[in-house]
Amino acid sequence: MTTSELALLISFGSLLVAATSLGWNIYRDVVRKPRLRVSIMNGVIAEAVTERRDRRVVVSVTNFGPSKTRACMLHLRKSSWWRRLSRRQVFAVLMPDYVDPLSGKIPSDLDVGQRVDFTFRHAKDIFLRDDYTQIGVIDPFGRIHWCKKDDYRRARAGYLKSNDEQK
Repeated sequence: MTTSELALLISFGSLLVAATSLGWNIYRDVVRKPRLRVSIMNGVIAEAVTERRDRRVVVSVTNFGPSKTRACMLHLRKSSWWRRLSRRQVFAVLMPDYVDPLSGKIPSDLDVGQRVDFTFRHAKDIFLRDDYTQIGVIDPFGRIHWCKKDDYRRARAGYLKSNDEQK
């Protein structure tokens, strides 16, 4: 192998390494965005000293990485296969309770693995009364991360059941 062929082989190898590095950097910075997982549940906050129990709906948002992100706004959606097909989905914005010390605030910065919980007191005009099908959170890239429909149905059914028992 001559020196010119060796130089050409080394140049081709360095070009391959540079192209791989460029591709990885584009994938890491542009394509691979943080994922947020949203869950909703019905719960009771119990105080050990006073034995007081407050019923709450808790919406949890967890950052599953790969980088730091921000939970910007909570959204509600009324959707079905027919509504998606006919483009008649209904969307709403849900504002968290800023007075409640147990509830997180919007926007919330989240490192990888961090979670923020938004709590809503049981009330007669809570969002679970309406017939929305999902709740989600929007990130800085404009993507909405939705909770599982089954989680939302369980939380809604639990809220309606506990409300009926209180009456």
